[in-house]
Amino acid sequence: MTLSQNIILDTNAISRFGIGCHKLNGGFEKKRSYNIICAALDKNINYFDTAPRYGDSEKLLGQFLKGNRKAIISSKVGLSALNLSLLKKNNAFLKREFKLIMKNNFKFAARYLNTKLQKRFDSNLLTFARDFQSKIPKLTLSEEEIRTSLYKSLKNLQRNYLDIFFLHEPEQYINIDEIETVFIKLQKEGFIKLYGLGLHRYLTKVDNFGDSFITLSMFKKEMLLEEDYNSEYSIVHGSMGFYKFGLDSNQKNKFGEPADFLYKLSTLHPNKTFLMSPSNQEQLRNIKV
Repeated sequence: MTLSQNIILDTNAISRFGIGCHKLNGGFEKKRSYNIICAALDKNINYFDTAPRYGDSEKLLGQFLKGNRKAIISSKVGLSALNLSLLKKNNAFLKREFKLIMKNNFKFAARYLNTKLQKRFDSNLLTFARDFQSKIPKLTLSEEEIRTSLYKSLKNLQRNYLDIFFLHEPEQYINIDEIETVFIKLQKEGFIKLYGLGLHRYLTKVDNFGDSFITLSMFKKEMLLEEDYNSEYSIVHGSMGFYKFGLDSNQKNKFGEPADFLYKLSTLHPNKTFLMSPSNQEQLRNIKV
């Protein structure tokens, strides 16, 4: 993707920690979701990341944050439905583990992935992910599809514009330059302030689009060790959930609490915002913003 004149994110306006909203649900869980948002606001957390694929998340945010202009909200376009038939060619272990991750059920996964399976899981899943990604058919995303998705998101969120608009899983699209052209149009029309790539994998140096591009990536364990890892501004997802079963035993012992873990990350990487995905308000109690 070519560099654009995308506006630099005002890092003073966005909180150092944000809320990944894929666990927000309506129905009988609506009160729990509401309490999570309230707890975040009480901690002066003002950034919330959602997507059309996150169930009721957009509508709930629209209801809970209506009229709150200090809240910074990002949503996404893209990410085709997963074709689980592709998993049939892989062994049952990977199929079972992949479904666990897609459900974002971190507590269950943490219990299931005991020490004996951890190394096998890490190596097999990495190989599987690469193979799976190569089998996803390349798609195109039209301007009409982008606008339809964005307008629906804005309606759900009860807002006139999005602070950040991400392209979900950009690797599956072959018309990236055309998609960015549409994003620039939407930016000039005032429907979005900033845009970027939503990568459901580790951010690498290949993904360095310069300071003018906002990126959303998954948490990488090496970020605990590399102070200069990806110096450009980015938003990192999975920093709260992944610490439980994404780190080795020594690291788990060192960072026994999510608050300690997040404090370490924010100290090492002052130019990043870290997304948490709490299951309840109690998980935000000891977070230092």
